[in-house]
Amino acid sequence: MAGYYDYLNRLMDEWADKEGLEGIDVERFSDYAIENKLIPRLPLTLKQQTMRDARRALQSATYIDPQGNKVRSKHAIRNYQMELPNMPKVQYIDPRTAKPDKMELAMEQSWRGIENDVKRHAIEKQSYDLNNAYDAKIRDFDYDFTLVAEDARMSGEYNDEYDDDDFDEELD
Repeated sequence: MAGYYDYLNRLMDEWADKEGLEGIDVERFSDYAIENKLIPRLPLTLKQQTMRDARRALQSATYIDPQGNKVRSKHAIRNYQMELPNMPKVQYIDPRTAKPDKMELAMEQSWRGIENDVKRHAIEKQSYDLNNAYDAKIRDFDYDFTLVAEDARMSGEYNDEYDDDDFDEELD
């Protein structure tokens, strides 16, 4: 799938250059690409669409815990299959009934995802600072989230909205 994404990135860059755009508007690009028959990928099958929608429903399901916090009612556990490299089999568990070992695994995998996001952010910020055309340095970011976590535990508030793009990776 990386080849297809490379193809799309090249198309989007060429389109943005041709249009004189600073940023890429996905909806406008999609209209252009479809109109010009540049997308070789077939539309989703009914099964793929149902699987995508089921994952989205599971990932957005919440309940109010006894302390009044709105929390997720399903957590993903990714089990990587030997016969299908890089294709995890995902199981969703309910924290109200999950055994501690399963819940710890789900939380550990979630933590690793957060850790990787921080690593990516730090590298991308550094790359921008070292390589941007304006010789600019953007502000430093504090990667110690201890106070953020404590505030969330006290207030019970956080933003759990998803971007539709977050879900499409699972289809590939």
